[in-house]
Amino acid sequence: MTNSVLVTGATGCLGTELTRALVSAGERVAILAKPGEGLGGLQPIASELEVRLGDVTEPMSLFGAFHGISRVYHLAGIVIPVNAASDLMWQVNTIGSYNVACAAKATRVDRLVHVSSTAAIGYPADALIASEEFDRRDSVATNAYSTTKYWGEKLVTDVCADGLDVVVVNPSAVFAPGGDPRYAWSRLVDVARRGLLLAMPSGGTAVCSARDFVDGTIRAMDRGQRGRRYILSSANLTYQTIGTEILRAVGREPVVPRLLPTGPLWAVSRTNAHIARLRRDPLRSPLLVPENVDLMTRRLYYDQQRAVSELGISQTPVQRIFCDLVDSELIGATR
Repeated sequence: MTNSVLVTGATGCLGTELTRALVSAGERVAILAKPGEGLGGLQPIASELEVRLGDVTEPMSLFGAFHGISRVYHLAGIVIPVNAASDLMWQVNTIGSYNVACAAKATRVDRLVHVSSTAAIGYPADALIASEEFDRRDSVATNAYSTTKYWGEKLVTDVCADGLDVVVVNPSAVFAPGGDPRYAWSRLVDVARRGLLLAMPSGGTAVCSARDFVDGTIRAMDRGQRGRRYILSSANLTYQTIGTEILRAVGREPVVPRLLPTGPLWAVSRTNAHIARLRRDPLRSPLLVPENVDLMTRRLYYDQQRAVSELGISQTPVQRIFCDLVDSELIGATR
C-alpha cells in the first residue's frame, strides 16, 4: 500500500469513478465528506475507504482532514452550469478551491491535482480547436460556471507559485454514469432507450470517456509538470453525432437526430430564466436557460495533444465511449 491520498468530491459521478480506480490500484484512499453526507455509489467499497469530515467552504475543517495525506485530488465543485447558482459556485468552485490549496500547502501535501474544466480555458469560435494556451479574452461566450472555474484554477495556481506542487487537469464533457438525473448525460441514455431521442442541438462539444478522465487524472498526479494544465478529452463531436452514438449503444437504429430549431430553444430558455430567479434553491433551476442555449448552438472543441504526448493518456474510440456509459448505467441499476 502506498501513502494516503485524499479525494474531495469523491461521491460525485467523476469522483466515484476516480475513487474506485484508486482503490483498485491498491491506494490507501481517504475521502472528504460533509457531516451526514452519504457515500452514494461508493457504498459497495465503504470498508476500503477512510472518511474524513470537512467542507471546502470551511477552511478550518480542512487542516485536520488533510493530516497525514501525501496527495490530494480536488474534484469538489458545483457543476450545474446555470447562472442562478453563481453565488454558490463562487463559494465552492472558487473560494473552496483556494481553501483546499491553502490547506494542502499548510499540511505539506506532496502534490495536488486540481480538476478544473475546459470551461475555465474559455469557449473558442467554431473554426478553432482550443489548446491549453487559448487566450481567454477570445472566448465567444461567458457564464458563471466558466468564470468561477477560471478563478478557482487561478487561485490554486497562485498557491502553486507560493510553494505548493499543483498540476491542473481540464476535462471536457465527461460521459460518466450517475449525477443529477435532470442534467447528467445519463438522461440522454434514458431518453434514447424510450425511443424519444429525436432531435439534438446544432452545436458540438469535446467529449471525454470516464476511463480517459480517470487515466488522465491519475497520470497527471504521477507525471504532470508542476504548474501545468492538461486538457483531458477523447474526441470532438457534434451533438447530432453524440445522439446517433447513444442510439447505437442502447440498441436502437442509429439514425441521425434532427436539429432542434434555435428559435424555440431561445424562447423556452428565456421563460426558464424567469423561473430560475423565483426558485429558492438555485440548484433546482432549469438547465435550458440562455447561457446554455448559447453553448448548445456552438461547436466548442479542444485539443488534447499535450496530455497525450506528455502524460500518455488513453484515447477511447468514439463508439466505446457511449457503450461504456450505457453498460455502466446497467450495472448501476442492478446494484
